[in-house]
Amino acid sequence: MIDWLARHRFPVVVTTMLLVPLGLMFLSGRRESAITLPEQVAMGVAGWLQRGIGSVFGGVSGAATDYVALVGLHEENDRLKAEKEFLVSQALEAKRLTVENVALRRLLEMHQSRRDLDLVPATLVARELTPFFRVARLSVELDGAPPQADQAVVTPMGLVGRVVHSSGSIADVMLLADTRSRVASEVLGRGILGMMVGSGNPDAYLARFQVSQTEVLLEKGAVIVTSGHDRVFPRGIEIGYVSRPDQRRQVGQYVEYDVVLAVNPGSLQDVLVVRGTAIPGRPAGNP
Repeated sequence: MIDWLARHRFPVVVTTMLLVPLGLMFLSGRRESAITLPEQVAMGVAGWLQRGIGSVFGGVSGAATDYVALVGLHEENDRLKAEKEFLVSQALEAKRLTVENVALRRLLEMHQSRRDLDLVPATLVARELTPFFRVARLSVELDGAPPQADQAVVTPMGLVGRVVHSSGSIADVMLLADTRSRVASEVLGRGILGMMVGSGNPDAYLARFQVSQTEVLLEKGAVIVTSGHDRVFPRGIEIGYVSRPDQRRQVGQYVEYDVVLAVNPGSLQDVLVVRGTAIPGRPAGNP
Protein backbone atom coordinates (compact mmCIF):
# COMPACT_ATOMS: atom_id res chain seq x y z
CA MET A 1 0.00 0.00 0.00
CA ILE A 2 2.78 2.36 0.95
CA ASP A 3 4.61 1.57 -2.29
CA TRP A 4 1.45 2.20 -4.30
CA LEU A 5 0.89 5.55 -2.55
CA ALA A 6 4.55 6.50 -3.16
CA ARG A 7 4.22 5.73 -6.87
CA HIS A 8 0.91 7.59 -7.17
CA ARG A 9 1.47 10.33 -4.66
CA PHE A 10 0.75 13.21 -7.02
CA PRO A 11 -2.72 12.11 -8.18
CA VAL A 12 -3.53 11.01 -4.59
CA VAL A 13 -2.58 14.41 -3.17
CA VAL A 14 -4.52 16.30 -5.86
CA THR A 15 -7.58 14.09 -5.42
CA THR A 16 -7.47 14.45 -1.61
CA MET A 17 -7.13 18.22 -1.81
CA LEU A 18 -10.15 18.35 -4.10
CA LEU A 19 -12.33 15.90 -2.15
CA VAL A 20 -11.67 17.36 1.32
CA PRO A 21 -13.03 20.84 0.49
CA LEU A 22 -15.95 19.30 -1.33
CA GLY A 23 -16.75 17.14 1.68
CA LEU A 24 -16.51 20.10 3.99
CA MET A 25 -18.82 22.13 1.76
CA PHE A 26 -21.26 19.24 1.71
CA LEU A 27 -21.26 18.99 5.49
CA SER A 28 -21.60 22.74 5.92
CA GLY A 29 -24.58 22.73 3.65
CA ARG A 30 -26.33 20.11 5.79
CA ARG A 31 -26.13 22.18 8.96
CA GLU A 32 -27.49 25.64 9.57
CA SER A 33 -24.52 27.04 11.47
CA ALA A 34 -22.17 29.57 9.87
CA ILE A 35 -19.15 28.45 7.88
CA THR A 36 -16.11 28.10 10.06
CA LEU A 37 -12.69 29.55 9.26
CA PRO A 38 -11.13 26.16 8.36
CA GLU A 39 -13.94 25.54 5.95
CA GLN A 40 -13.42 28.95 4.33
CA VAL A 41 -9.70 28.25 3.95
CA ALA A 42 -10.41 24.81 2.51
CA MET A 43 -12.88 26.21 0.00
CA GLY A 44 -10.45 28.95 -1.00
CA VAL A 45 -7.67 26.42 -1.56
CA ALA A 46 -10.05 24.17 -3.51
CA GLY A 47 -11.11 27.07 -5.73
CA TRP A 48 -7.52 28.08 -6.33
CA LEU A 49 -6.60 24.49 -7.24
CA GLN A 50 -9.58 24.16 -9.57
CA ARG A 51 -8.69 27.37 -11.37
CA GLY A 52 -5.03 26.34 -11.65
CA ILE A 53 -5.80 22.87 -12.92
CA GLY A 54 -8.39 24.27 -15.34
CA SER A 55 -5.88 26.78 -16.68
CA VAL A 56 -3.20 24.10 -17.12
CA PHE A 57 -5.47 21.64 -18.85
CA GLY A 58 -7.08 24.43 -20.89
CA GLY A 59 -3.66 25.64 -22.06
CA VAL A 60 -2.53 22.13 -22.91
CA SER A 61 -5.77 21.48 -24.76
CA GLY A 62 -5.50 24.76 -26.68
CA ALA A 63 -1.86 24.11 -27.56
CA ALA A 64 -2.71 20.61 -28.75
CA THR A 65 -5.58 21.97 -30.83
CA ASP A 66 -3.38 24.70 -32.34
CA TYR A 67 -0.62 22.16 -33.07
CA VAL A 68 -3.03 19.84 -34.86
CA ALA A 69 -4.43 22.78 -36.81
CA LEU A 70 -0.92 23.99 -37.76
CA VAL A 71 0.12 20.50 -38.87
CA GLY A 72 -2.94 20.32 -41.09
CA LEU A 73 -2.25 23.85 -42.40
CA HIS A 74 1.35 22.97 -43.30
CA GLU A 75 0.19 19.87 -45.11
CA GLU A 76 -2.40 21.91 -47.01
CA ASN A 77 0.23 24.53 -47.90
CA ASP A 78 2.59 21.83 -49.19
CA ARG A 79 -0.20 20.34 -51.27
CA LEU A 80 -1.17 23.73 -52.71
CA LYS A 81 2.49 24.55 -53.44
CA ALA A 82 2.93 21.26 -55.29
CA GLU A 83 -0.27 21.94 -57.25
CA LYS A 84 0.94 25.43 -58.13
CA GLU A 85 4.32 24.18 -59.37
CA PHE A 86 2.59 21.52 -61.45
CA LEU A 87 0.16 24.01 -62.97
CA VAL A 88 2.97 26.49 -63.73
CA SER A 89 4.97 23.75 -65.48
CA GLN A 90 1.89 22.73 -67.43
CA ALA A 91 1.22 26.35 -68.43
CA LEU A 92 4.83 26.82 -69.61
CA GLU A 93 4.68 23.59 -71.57
CA ALA A 94 1.37 24.63 -73.14
CA LYS A 95 2.83 28.03 -74.05
CA ARG A 96 5.90 26.39 -75.60
CA LEU A 97 3.75 24.02 -77.61
CA THR A 98 1.55 26.91 -78.74
CA VAL A 99 4.55 28.92 -79.96
CA GLU A 100 5.98 25.85 -81.69
CA ASN A 101 2.61 25.06 -83.26
CA VAL A 102 2.23 28.62 -84.57
CA ALA A 103 5.74 28.53 -86.06
CA LEU A 104 5.14 25.16 -87.74
CA ARG A 105 1.77 26.35 -89.04
CA ARG A 106 3.43 29.38 -90.63
CA LEU A 107 6.02 27.16 -92.27
CA LEU A 108 3.27 24.96 -93.63
CA GLU A 109 1.33 27.97 -94.91
CA MET A 110 4.43 29.28 -96.68
CA HIS A 111 5.06 25.85 -98.18
CA GLN A 112 1.52 25.85 -99.55
CA SER A 113 1.55 29.48 -100.73
CA ARG A 114 4.90 29.18 -102.55
CA ARG A 115 4.23 26.08 -104.62
CA ASP A 116 6.61 27.49 -107.21
CA LEU A 117 9.49 26.61 -104.87
CA ASP A 118 10.90 23.28 -103.77
CA LEU A 119 11.07 23.92 -100.01
CA VAL A 120 12.66 21.52 -97.52
CA PRO A 121 12.25 21.96 -93.73
CA ALA A 122 15.41 22.30 -91.66
CA THR A 123 16.07 22.57 -87.95
CA LEU A 124 18.66 24.78 -86.28
CA VAL A 125 21.41 22.76 -84.60
CA ALA A 126 23.97 25.48 -83.78
CA ARG A 127 24.46 29.24 -83.58
CA GLU A 128 27.76 31.09 -83.82
CA LEU A 129 27.71 34.25 -81.68
CA THR A 130 29.61 37.52 -81.99
CA PRO A 131 31.31 39.17 -78.97
CA PHE A 132 28.11 41.27 -78.72
CA PHE A 133 25.98 38.13 -78.32
CA ARG A 134 24.50 38.42 -81.80
CA VAL A 135 24.08 35.41 -84.04
CA ALA A 136 26.69 35.58 -86.81
CA ARG A 137 26.14 32.19 -88.44
CA LEU A 138 23.67 29.33 -88.29
CA SER A 139 23.98 25.60 -88.77
CA VAL A 140 20.90 23.71 -89.88
CA GLU A 141 20.08 20.05 -90.43
CA LEU A 142 17.94 19.00 -93.39
CA ASP A 143 15.71 16.03 -93.96
CA GLY A 144 16.18 14.20 -97.25
CA ALA A 145 18.66 15.33 -99.90
CA PRO A 146 21.88 16.96 -98.62
CA PRO A 147 22.04 20.78 -98.89
CA GLN A 148 24.03 22.52 -101.59
CA ALA A 149 25.97 25.77 -101.59
CA ASP A 150 24.02 28.95 -102.51
CA GLN A 151 20.66 27.50 -101.62
CA ALA A 152 18.45 30.17 -100.05
CA VAL A 153 17.23 29.82 -96.46
CA VAL A 154 13.87 31.43 -95.70
CA THR A 155 11.11 31.65 -93.09
CA PRO A 156 7.54 32.96 -93.29
CA MET A 157 8.86 36.26 -91.86
CA GLY A 158 11.42 36.71 -94.60
CA LEU A 159 14.87 35.86 -95.89
CA VAL A 160 17.50 34.41 -93.54
CA GLY A 161 20.55 33.91 -95.76
CA ARG A 162 22.20 31.31 -97.96
CA VAL A 163 24.00 27.99 -97.57
CA VAL A 164 27.76 28.47 -97.86
CA HIS A 165 29.03 25.05 -96.81
CA SER A 166 27.52 21.62 -96.17
CA SER A 167 28.66 18.32 -94.72
CA GLY A 168 26.20 15.49 -95.00
CA SER A 169 22.82 16.78 -93.84
CA ILE A 170 24.35 19.74 -91.92
CA ALA A 171 24.65 23.12 -93.62
CA ASP A 172 26.28 26.40 -92.55
CA VAL A 173 24.16 29.45 -93.31
CA MET A 174 25.61 32.90 -93.96
CA LEU A 175 23.27 35.60 -92.67
CA LEU A 176 22.27 38.76 -94.50
CA ALA A 177 24.21 40.98 -92.08
CA ASP A 178 27.50 39.29 -93.06
CA THR A 179 29.82 41.63 -94.98
CA ARG A 180 30.11 39.02 -97.77
CA SER A 181 26.34 38.82 -98.27
CA ARG A 182 24.91 40.17 -101.55
CA VAL A 183 21.24 39.91 -102.52
CA ALA A 184 19.62 41.31 -105.66
CA SER A 185 16.68 43.30 -104.29
CA GLU A 186 13.87 45.70 -105.15
CA VAL A 187 11.50 48.05 -103.38
CA LEU A 188 8.13 46.34 -103.04
CA GLY A 189 5.58 47.82 -105.45
CA ARG A 190 7.96 50.50 -106.72
CA GLY A 191 10.09 48.68 -109.28
CA ILE A 192 13.27 50.24 -107.86
CA LEU A 193 16.10 47.72 -108.21
CA GLY A 194 19.22 47.59 -106.07
CA MET A 195 21.62 45.41 -104.13
CA MET A 196 21.37 44.43 -100.46
CA VAL A 197 24.82 44.37 -98.86
CA GLY A 198 25.64 43.03 -95.39
CA SER A 199 26.62 45.73 -92.91
CA GLY A 200 28.95 43.58 -90.81
CA ASN A 201 27.65 45.39 -87.72
CA PRO A 202 28.19 42.92 -84.83
CA ASP A 203 25.74 44.78 -82.59
CA ALA A 204 22.68 44.92 -84.87
CA TYR A 205 20.93 42.94 -87.59
CA LEU A 206 21.32 45.53 -90.35
CA ALA A 207 22.00 45.52 -94.06
CA ARG A 208 22.51 48.31 -96.62
CA PHE A 209 20.34 48.77 -99.67
CA GLN A 210 22.26 50.36 -102.54
CA VAL A 211 20.33 51.97 -105.41
CA SER A 212 21.24 54.26 -108.27
CA GLN A 213 21.46 57.90 -107.32
CA THR A 214 19.08 58.65 -110.19
CA GLU A 215 16.21 56.87 -108.36
CA VAL A 216 13.65 58.76 -106.30
CA LEU A 217 14.32 58.96 -102.59
CA LEU A 218 12.86 56.19 -100.44
CA GLU A 219 10.58 56.87 -97.51
CA LYS A 220 10.77 55.40 -94.03
CA GLY A 221 9.29 51.92 -93.83
CA ALA A 222 9.76 51.11 -97.53
CA VAL A 223 9.78 47.30 -97.79
CA ILE A 224 12.69 45.63 -99.56
CA VAL A 225 12.19 42.18 -101.13
CA THR A 226 14.30 39.87 -103.26
CA SER A 227 14.16 40.56 -107.01
CA GLY A 228 15.32 37.10 -108.12
CA HIS A 229 17.84 38.57 -110.61
CA ASP A 230 20.80 36.85 -108.93
CA ARG A 231 19.19 33.40 -109.52
CA VAL A 232 20.04 32.44 -105.96
CA PHE A 233 17.18 33.94 -103.98
CA PRO A 234 13.63 33.51 -105.32
CA ARG A 235 11.70 36.66 -106.03
CA GLY A 236 9.30 38.21 -103.54
CA ILE A 237 10.87 37.14 -100.24
CA GLU A 238 10.86 39.98 -97.73
CA ILE A 239 14.28 41.18 -96.58
CA GLY A 240 13.54 44.17 -94.38
CA TYR A 241 12.49 47.81 -94.37
CA VAL A 242 14.20 51.18 -94.62
CA SER A 243 14.69 52.56 -91.11
CA ARG A 244 16.15 56.09 -91.42
CA PRO A 245 16.08 57.48 -94.95
CA ASP A 246 17.37 60.85 -93.68
CA GLN A 247 20.67 59.12 -92.84
CA ARG A 248 21.25 57.80 -96.37
CA ARG A 249 24.79 57.98 -97.70
CA GLN A 250 26.42 58.59 -101.07
CA VAL A 251 28.68 55.62 -101.91
CA GLY A 252 30.25 56.15 -105.33
CA GLN A 253 27.43 56.20 -107.86
CA TYR A 254 24.96 54.67 -105.41
CA VAL A 255 22.78 55.91 -102.58
CA GLU A 256 22.87 53.61 -99.55
CA TYR A 257 20.04 53.13 -97.03
CA ASP A 258 20.13 51.30 -93.71
CA VAL A 259 17.69 48.40 -93.68
CA VAL A 260 16.39 46.63 -90.57
CA LEU A 261 16.18 42.93 -91.39
CA ALA A 262 12.80 41.21 -91.13
CA VAL A 263 14.18 38.05 -89.50
CA ASN A 264 15.96 37.92 -86.16
CA PRO A 265 18.23 34.84 -86.36
CA GLY A 266 18.33 34.58 -82.58
CA SER A 267 14.63 33.63 -82.41
CA LEU A 268 14.65 30.90 -85.05
CA GLN A 269 14.14 27.19 -84.48
CA ASP A 270 12.93 25.92 -87.86
CA VAL A 271 13.56 27.25 -91.37
CA LEU A 272 12.99 26.26 -94.98
CA VAL A 273 15.75 25.65 -97.51
CA VAL A 274 14.97 26.44 -101.16
CA ARG A 275 16.33 23.50 -103.16
CA GLY A 276 15.04 24.91 -106.43
CA THR A 277 11.92 25.75 -108.39
CA ALA A 278 9.05 23.29 -108.41
CA ILE A 279 7.70 23.17 -111.97
CA PRO A 280 4.81 20.71 -112.51
CA GLY A 281 5.86 17.74 -114.60
CA ARG A 282 9.58 18.54 -114.30
CA PRO A 283 12.17 17.74 -111.61
CA ALA A 284 13.15 20.56 -109.31
CA GLY A 285 16.18 22.55 -110.28
CA ASN A 286 18.03 25.67 -109.26
CA PRO A 287 15.90 28.83 -109.23
